[in-house]
This record gives sequence, C-alpha cells and structure tokens, in this order.
Amino acid sequence: MKISQNMLVKLSMVVSIVMLSFFSVFTGTTKAVEFVGEEEIVSEDIELLETALNLIFDKGIVTDEKGYTLGFDRNIFEKELKNYESYEDIIKQMEDMGAFAETNSNKIPEIAPRAVGCGWYLMKDKPEYLSASNKCLSDGLKAAYGPITVISTIVNAIFDKEFTFAAKKLLQLGVRANLAGVVATLIMIQMDCAEKMDKKFPGKSNCE
Repeated sequence: MKISQNMLVKLSMVVSIVMLSFFSVFTGTTKAVEFVGEEEIVSEDIELLETALNLIFDKGIVTDEKGYTLGFDRNIFEKELKNYESYEDIIKQMEDMGAFAETNSNKIPEIAPRAVGCGWYLMKDKPEYLSASNKCLSDGLKAAYGPITVISTIVNAIFDKEFTFAAKKLLQLGVRANLAGVVATLIMIQMDCAEKMDKKFPGKSNCE
C-alpha cells in the first residue's frame, strides 16, 4: 500500500483539528439523543462513527490477491456514509490522503479485510500478528488522544468488532464537535498500521 511520505505530518494536522474540537461548545440539537454513562450523545453521531469504524477496520479495506493492503473501497464508503452530514468532508479528506484503493494501484483489487482474511483460507491469525496489530492501533490512538485509560477498551472493542461500543467510548472523549476529523484520524492510523503490518507480516504470513 503506497502511503504518502508526509504521513506523520498529515496525521499531526488531523489530530490538531480533532483536539481543537475538545474546546468547542456542543450546541443543542433536536436530533434523537441517548445517554452514554452520564453524557447525552446524538444517536446519529453514534451511528456515523459506528459505520465509519466498521468500514475502516473491516468491510471497507481492499487488498490485492497476495493479501497486501491497497487502501479503502470508495464505493462502499460512499454508499454507507452518504446519508450523514459529515459525508462530503470525510470523502474529501480521504481523497486528500490518497486513502482510496484506486488511488494507490492500477490493479483490480479484491475486498479482503486482513481482519478476516485468514479465515477465508481456513487459517487463523498468528498471536504475534494480533499482538502487533493491537499495539499499533493503541499507539496511534494514544498519539491522537493521549494515554487515557479508555484506549485499551476502545482497541479491544474494535478488534472484537464491537463497533457500536467503540463509537460510544470515542464520543465520550468529547470529539463529537468534529466527527469528520475523528474519522480522518482513524483512517490515518489504520493506513499507517496496515503499512507496518504488511512489512512485518508480508502476504499471508500473518496466518497459521
């Protein structure tokens, strides 16, 4: 997967945008809300972030025939996110990052998330691969949001595909004033981790 040489610079910029949202005032809304702990959170925000997490860490990933990550499937992202207010901002940021698979390769890709790829070959992920992936995601989230205790909870929820729970925990961090920025940050983290995992576990060497 071809990642821009300015990956860290871009990630820092996106993180800065997200962190600024911590100081924004969350204005009132007539949309449906629900309580997460003691916090009132707009249901649509939960749905958007849940959908985005599912796309970023599972169904939206594209690999080549050897299992190397190419990027994300634009059609799936557009289809799944088109009814949300942040849709255009998210797609534009992904374009700017070169996150879509067609930007990174002229090959015809196949949809094969690494998260489930081993199962397709009647194999399972090696423990060392799962450990390395977990650490990479944890490190990325800590770089974005600081070493807060909930990070490990969010990471475990993502790996268990409990995306609704992970979305609610992320929203409790106070990031909902700029959800497009949050999604962009998660995409950058996933792209960076995918590149590192492809180098450390080339092809299907993450399977046993």
